[in-house]
Amino acid sequence: MEEEKKKPIMIGVIVGCLAVAGAITYFTHSGGGGGIPDTFADEYVWMVCRNPACGHSWEMNKKEYYEMVEQFRIENPGVMENPAATCPKCGEPSGYAGFKCEKCGLVFEKAAVPNTFEDKCPKCGYSAIEEGRKKRAEERGGG
Repeated sequence: MEEEKKKPIMIGVIVGCLAVAGAITYFTHSGGGGGIPDTFADEYVWMVCRNPACGHSWEMNKKEYYEMVEQFRIENPGVMENPAATCPKCGEPSGYAGFKCEKCGLVFEKAAVPNTFEDKCPKCGYSAIEEGRKKRAEERGGG
C-alpha cells in the first residue's frame, strides 16, 4: 500500500519540476527577440568610421546596434565579423563599434591595439578593463 501512494506523489513532483523549469525558461528568455535587454535602449555605443576620407565618430543607441548585429547574423549565418553601420557623415557602410578613452578622450575602434584588452587606447595606453582587473586582483590579494 505504501508503494502505491509513493508513485503518484513522485509523478506529481516530476511534473512540478518540469513546470518550474519551463517557467524559468519562458521568463528568462525574451519572446524571440534575441534577448537584447530593454535597458540597452537607454545606453549608447561609440562608433568609428573606417572610411579614410571620413574618420567620423558618433554614438549609436546600444539596442539599435545589437538589433543590427542580430539581424546581420540571421541573414549571414556563419559569418563571424560584425556588420558595418552606415556612417551619418559620409553615408558609407563603414562604422564599427569602438570606445572613448576615459583618460585622453580619443574615440577609437575596438581592439585597435593588438594582443591586449579591446578598450586599450592606442594614444595613451589606458584600458578601463585592465585597470578594473588590476584593482580586483589587489583586493583579492589583500592590498
